Amino acid sequence: MKNLVIIGQGPAGISASLYAVRGGAPVTIVAKGGGALAKTELIQNYYGFEHGISGKELLERGVRQAENLGVRFVHGELFGVEFGADGFEVKTSEGTLPAGAVIIACGTVRNVPPIQNLADFEGRGVSYCAICDAFFFRGKKVGVIGSGAYAASEYAVLKNVVEDVTILTNGEAPQFDPSLPCDTRKIAALEGGEALEGVLFESGERAAYDGRVIACGSAGAFELSKKLGLETDGNKIATDENRATNIPGIFAAGDCVKGLQQIAKAVYDGMIAGTEALKFLKANA
Repeated sequence: MKNLVIIGQGPAGISASLYAVRGGAPVTIVAKGGGALAKTELIQNYYGFEHGISGKELLERGVRQAENLGVRFVHGELFGVEFGADGFEVKTSEGTLPAGAVIIACGTVRNVPPIQNLADFEGRGVSYCAICDAFFFRGKKVGVIGSGAYAASEYAVLKNVVEDVTILTNGEAPQFDPSLPCDTRKIAALEGGEALEGVLFESGERAAYDGRVIACGSAGAFELSKKLGLETDGNKIATDENRATNIPGIFAAGDCVKGLQQIAKAVYDGMIAGTEALKFLKANA
């Protein structure tokens, strides 16, 4: 059976892994941290914990449970998911993982920096997917906003097509190869008319840019939906009752799909996504 890759190690991701691995699937979870739940001091409305439990401890218990069943964990930056020989390829800072099916369970965080006018230029020079829009940036000057490995990865994608690319770290210290061209000035606003024309820095200085790719932090559910062409419902990934997306082999669970943002609902979502992904893998073995 091909590998199942789950993006996210919250209740939805862990729950999905438990059902899939017990059904015989090789499972890998890609995650950098525990998200908002890891910062929750006390959970008092979840079944079975009479005196409550911290979000951090609940997550740690889930990870140990999954590890004891043979689930593999890859801790690193997520760059994206692409179509590959086995079905899909999950790109991370730790390497590329082949996958026969993928479950997106990484919440709804949209990694957008608080830059004035940024939303106004979405689709008019501002992009969230280098591989989707690099073709349209040919012959233009493009900036990648971000300071980590994800930004460097998007830079590399663009550089294959676009000659003039610079990483703008927006005041952050660069956490990538220092030989890459970068500008560390803090960005105040984006400027332009019908399309993006440039950047205004907090220093009052300006620089001309025709395109911007947002690549802050790791690729989340929003970025993945853009890169893969997943159908969305507002700011959520659209799925059917089996947590299947419009792309066969891609499932979604937890806070990135519609419904209450509660642990019990995330665990249920994970159960459905995990069992349906297992069926998909067996049918396509």
